[in-house]
Amino acid sequence: MSRFNLRLPGWDGTSLALDAHLPEPSSWPVPTVVTRTPYGRGHHLAEGAGWVRRGFGYVVQDVRGRYDSDGVWECYRHERGDGAALADWIRAQEWSDGRLVGYGGSYSGYTAWALAVERPESVPAVVSMGPSMALHRTKFEDGVLRLAEHAAWWLERADGRVSRDGLTALLLGGDPGALARLPVVDLPDRLGTRLPRWAEVVRRGPDHRPEEEITERDLAALPTAGLHVGGWYDLLVDETLLHWRTVGAARSPRPPQRLIIGPWGHDLAFTGRTRHGDREHGPQSLLDLGATQVAWIRACLAGADPGPDLVLPVGGRSWLSWPAAGGESVLHAHPDGTLRTVPADAPPGAFVYDPSDPCPSLAPGADRRPLDGRPDVLRFGTPPLPAPLSFTSARVRLDVAAPADDVDWIVRLAEHTAEGQVFELARGRTGGSGRLALSPVWVSLPAGSRLRLEITGSDFPRLARSLGTGADRYTTTATATVHQRVNAARLVLETS
Repeated sequence: MSRFNLRLPGWDGTSLALDAHLPEPSSWPVPTVVTRTPYGRGHHLAEGAGWVRRGFGYVVQDVRGRYDSDGVWECYRHERGDGAALADWIRAQEWSDGRLVGYGGSYSGYTAWALAVERPESVPAVVSMGPSMALHRTKFEDGVLRLAEHAAWWLERADGRVSRDGLTALLLGGDPGALARLPVVDLPDRLGTRLPRWAEVVRRGPDHRPEEEITERDLAALPTAGLHVGGWYDLLVDETLLHWRTVGAARSPRPPQRLIIGPWGHDLAFTGRTRHGDREHGPQSLLDLGATQVAWIRACLAGADPGPDLVLPVGGRSWLSWPAAGGESVLHAHPDGTLRTVPADAPPGAFVYDPSDPCPSLAPGADRRPLDGRPDVLRFGTPPLPAPLSFTSARVRLDVAAPADDVDWIVRLAEHTAEGQVFELARGRTGGSGRLALSPVWVSLPAGSRLRLEITGSDFPRLARSLGTGADRYTTTATATVHQRVNAARLVLETS
């Protein structure tokens, strides 16, 4: 049985819309899975029926200002108070046994954790999938705007009552050069659309902290079990790992935390497919994520063992638990384009960065060989590996120089397969010399593959590019070419 378009006051009395999907009264009271979404509760009808078939109640609510909920949509505001009001209402219903399971991905991952932080006594478990926890954490990378992702999300999701799916493809299809034209802050005007808060977010940058940010301290204090689901191709996989390592960490005993990561993107749409982009991951990459989540929730609510981590390393053949730290493997970039265990006796190279022709971004899982001819990319590689290599993190120590301020150093670690394809494994961006931790990864490379380290000056339009002048990259239009020199580059792999 389902009850549609119920109205519930938020923390300040604003009327919010929800649907409640419930099993037959003979099974009451039941635990309730809860999703609070900005993407329209109507998309969760099949999900609601699925939870009911498995003996759960399912409540899905439009967040304030979205779809049928009243109020003004301001992302990352009001969610903690509105979530608390919803939790209190559910607990008071005759069909509820008082136990809530926060459930959601992306922004709904944030609202699930907000529910747990505000009502920890009511939320014994959270299923979190690629949580998008705050604008400064999801829209910026090492201080630089994630231009393509931010533009797509803002065009389709941020400034409006309903989502406008497909608008990005429509507008950029009609004007393919829109992201490249300057200034960045005027993008909505160039596309002929009104985005009132676009300029505000771009201008205030990554140092802005919203009033309702959920901190690591908040997460560590939770008594909540967590199922943390992410994908190697998800730009927010670092958030998944952070939550897995942090939730409940200040408690003794710590509530159970389980990690699931596979070769998927942010929408987890590839859990039933073996291919992502040009990369084939094989039948071992298939996972019935829904059944796994249901079994985990039931185990947590029953106080039983919720099961081990399930992580499929890139290139791996089986699902494993995250390994303990092992040793380190150190490789140095040499001017002949090799990566070797001995330090180089000369600077490994230099390139000219031209903001009018930035090194282009490729889709996750894409074969990178089409970019091999670019002169603004330094490439360093190993010989074919004589034996399999597994590592769980990668970092780079750079000694670099450039005559301009506000330049980018994009570092990318890739696999050059025995078949000749080149696939990104991890990447990072920094503004100068020092230590750079690359994006999270666990890799299992077979003998015969080669490692490749690439260094360049842009990753556009994934990241807003440097203009080469030292001026603000979002509000100015002048550009200049920059000679960028790498004096030394050392790659450190944490092996397992």
